[in-house]
Amino acid sequence: MRKLVFLFFVFFCAKHSFAQQQFSVELDEITIPGFPALHSGAHAELDNKWIFIGGRNNGLHGFQTANSFPFYGVNNTIYVVDLGTMDIYSYSCDSLSEDIREAITSSNMQFFQDGNTLYMQGGYGWKETLQQFVTFTTLTAIDLPGLVNAVMNGTSITSFFRQVTDEQLAITGAHMQKLNNKFQIVFGHRFDGTYSHNQVGNFFTQTYNNSLRSFTINDDGTNLSVSDFTEQTDTNNFHRRDYNLVPQIFPDRAEGFTAFSGVFQKGINIPYFTTIDINSTGATHVPGFNQNLSQYHSAVVPLYDSVGNTMHSLFFGGMSMYKLDTVTNALITDSLVPFVSTISKVTRNAENTLTEYLLPDSMPGFLGSNAHFIPLPAIEKYDNKVLKLNTISGRTLIGHIVGGIESPEKNISETDPTVSIASARVFEVYIETSPVSVAEIQVKEPVKLSVYPNPANDNITIEINAEGKENVEVILMNSHGLVIEKYLSQKSFSGNKKLTKNIAALPAGLYYVALQTDKFSRAQRLVVK
Repeated sequence: MRKLVFLFFVFFCAKHSFAQQQFSVELDEITIPGFPALHSGAHAELDNKWIFIGGRNNGLHGFQTANSFPFYGVNNTIYVVDLGTMDIYSYSCDSLSEDIREAITSSNMQFFQDGNTLYMQGGYGWKETLQQFVTFTTLTAIDLPGLVNAVMNGTSITSFFRQVTDEQLAITGAHMQKLNNKFQIVFGHRFDGTYSHNQVGNFFTQTYNNSLRSFTINDDGTNLSVSDFTEQTDTNNFHRRDYNLVPQIFPDRAEGFTAFSGVFQKGINIPYFTTIDINSTGATHVPGFNQNLSQYHSAVVPLYDSVGNTMHSLFFGGMSMYKLDTVTNALITDSLVPFVSTISKVTRNAENTLTEYLLPDSMPGFLGSNAHFIPLPAIEKYDNKVLKLNTISGRTLIGHIVGGIESPEKNISETDPTVSIASARVFEVYIETSPVSVAEIQVKEPVKLSVYPNPANDNITIEINAEGKENVEVILMNSHGLVIEKYLSQKSFSGNKKLTKNIAALPAGLYYVALQTDKFSRAQRLVVK
């Protein structure tokens, strides 16, 4: 058993007073014999049992057409894990109809458990009748009590699946959620064909969703249909996939979600760093905060302190373009967006200000990408599954981190992705109140970049602020990443500088103002009207 301990602060604020309570997060690695090694699939919980469907049992996908998503990596088995006895039951999907089997054994599908029904939607996988890889146009409803009973007793599972199709469901790499009795597909993309890192020829087509897509699932237990599709579209800020969608309690105490980071920014091959808040009125881009230490789907724990009106989102491992040098406290860029072992936290205070912290310990290896945190049923939660932090006392098991991809090295995409594996490791996650504190490192960018107004049509102001001395270069790029003009090149820059540039001669469209130092880079989108 491996034990890791991370310590945090929870702040409690009264009208004219300030008190502080500390708590720690502890990971215990446990062994469950025969636990399946999986990632990028769906999961559900029922009566102290976990259900795993779909996804893959090999590691990171390949980057050439010949081995990008090999057939041997498809998870064609439904698993039920009984946490009470630690017994594992499995059942092949071969008896299911082709349409259902192909959809539920795909990768990076969206899923949502609504009571005793698991809905699985979209996903990327092989379509036999078309003889190619597709993003599925399906929504599959799964009767969890019936399925679990059948898997555990080895009886037929076919009657517990129902399915409908709609072209508007053809999305992968997104998340599905339910808010105000409407289901939502958040961002993602449609990907048809065989993946290739550098496409030469017509191997695939890729279309980003660019929208928050809301719809109704009509389900009486027998009849299944979808209707009432509506969309909120933003081709610049919603152009993202493979991000973290984290349940939130906002400062007005309303429930919602926040989309953190994701890939890739429109027109340039780097991740997103900004967040998007989703509440009952729709989705709102938050340009003033950058999440630097996590840019890809990973295990996340949401915790809300109702006394201090403070929301904590904890990110375990995954992939990131930046790491923090704990000696110099400087962000270091790796444009390949490698696997990381970082554990970080984003805290939203009562004034709706987001702050990112590096935690003092890390994951025991390059783990966490496409992993899941499964909360314990007994832990009190809000309707959107945010954990009620103030109801936890003593050393309390709050859930588990399961699955994901494990890599022996941080950068394998350019060398050999096959050295990575699907993880069968399971970590218990504990919360414990503690009087002992350790320092967290607040993540600060070495140079701040602001561009305004945005959108613009005549003049823009570029504001640069550096706390220390940095070698700084600022350039303007078009939507294809080609340099149009160099705005600034200065060694040992420090302090604040404002540049006014006339862009009236630029054709309308999307551009980037990019800042580069010796170890840090940032690109901000600029829309020219």
